[in-house]
Amino acid sequence: MTTTKAQANRRAREASVRRMEVSFESGGMSCAATVYRPDRETGPVRCVVMGNGITLTRADGIPDYATRFASAGFAVLAFDYRHWGDSGGEPRRWVSLARQLEDWHAAVTYARGLEGVDAERIALWGMSLGGGLALMTAATDARIGATVALVPMADGLEAWRRAAPPGVTLRLMWRAMRGALTRGPVIVPLAGPPGSFALVAAPEALAGFQRLTSGNGWRNEVNVARGSIAFARFRPVQMAARIRGPVLLQAGERDGIVPPRAIETVSTRAPHAELARYPIDHFGCFWPEHIDRVAGDQLEFLQRHTSAAGPRRPQLSPTPLRAEP
Repeated sequence: MTTTKAQANRRAREASVRRMEVSFESGGMSCAATVYRPDRETGPVRCVVMGNGITLTRADGIPDYATRFASAGFAVLAFDYRHWGDSGGEPRRWVSLARQLEDWHAAVTYARGLEGVDAERIALWGMSLGGGLALMTAATDARIGATVALVPMADGLEAWRRAAPPGVTLRLMWRAMRGALTRGPVIVPLAGPPGSFALVAAPEALAGFQRLTSGNGWRNEVNVARGSIAFARFRPVQMAARIRGPVLLQAGERDGIVPPRAIETVSTRAPHAELARYPIDHFGCFWPEHIDRVAGDQLEFLQRHTSAAGPRRPQLSPTPLRAEP
């Protein structure tokens, strides 16, 4: 597709979508969100709850997907985690996996209460770390109609083991332990080349974050106070068998950030999983040359699995993750 045609299609989609800025409460704090709605709604509509990857906000790449969904007749709720973007929470730039999982559940609850939304046709969309969190949310909420996990972080332990040379891993662990003792911030670089002192060390990491977040105030730093060791305990793959609804797993064949084997394992354990592979790296799903295919597959999946409300299913036990103080 030519650039001019792609731009015209994008303008047409945006013109057919209404946006509204909202907020909801999670853990006593405010989470900022954007609601996308089709310009012309008829009756209760399906809703997609969207959460992004580590350090990313609802402004980073999500609008291109959200407007596609809304122009196809879905409502969308795209939110920022606490401590990030326009949401509340101190300290800033803090990644707490337990809190972000709580934010997912709070977002789903809020979406179910939106006027004009069918509470029994809620779908999840998560990218990277957000994809792993979406899988965990679906595993503990049997009412979720469908889940899209885009290049998901499915096994933090496997990622931790392969991420860096031993010396770098020890430095990260030392920073985390020092932060736990002092209860102060632990600021580390988020992205860097392979072997570098960074939480995400991969060939596409730094350039991908910079390109995706251009103009949005992104900084290459993250506060992992009391939480960096928690990444090794973040294992959505272990909960995959509990996901009742259909799951679309989208993996990049050139992804240097998330372990592909863990995504494949999720596809074998989740009862109703579909696995799709693409010739992309971790961020390729956002680039113009790939997004039509990736988003098109998502839309076809969501339309197929949320076309009618299913029966109410019992709520499963809460997630085993504990919120850090």
